[in-house]
Amino acid sequence: MACRQCDSDNQQKFGVEMNVHFPGWNGLSRPTLMIFPQVVICLDCGFAEFSVPRAELGRLAMPKGASG
Repeated sequence: MACRQCDSDNQQKFGVEMNVHFPGWNGLSRPTLMIFPQVVICLDCGFAEFSVPRAELGRLAMPKGASG
């Protein structure tokens, strides 16, 4: 699949770890969420894209007052 930014085929998949912080001042009281997606990076233009794993996606969608 070609890069959506520059149409290059020079892409590579990397495993990463990300620490997601919830937005705003209220987000400071919520624990951060570690996710471990696979990121596809275009080695020509630097465009990157990833999908959040389903289990973590559910935790991101929890109501603002919920935790854990």
